[in-house]
Amino acid sequence: MKKFGKHLTVVLKKMCKMVKVDLEKINFKKENWFWDYTWTEKKQEEFIKWFEGYLMKNKGAREEMLRFPKRDKQMIKKAVQEFVSNYGWKTE
Repeated sequence: MKKFGKHLTVVLKKMCKMVKVDLEKINFKKENWFWDYTWTEKKQEEFIKWFEGYLMKNKGAREEMLRFPKRDKQMIKKAVQEFVSNYGWKTE
């Protein structure tokens, strides 16, 4: 598996857990790897809520994953939305 930062690994594990797949089974070198699994809109919203909370509570995660790691709710919401739009599983 490709080596990721500590906090990105936590986020990817959570994404994988939500679709019942082992993180180690994902080929991150494959183009569009995030199209291999699907989740419902409800699962996606659950993940977004979790991810926003994770970033709000965790300074280290903000520093690793955000360009401007302020504890700002609107900036975090935007960053999470961008992440999900770019790397979230397909929705059913």
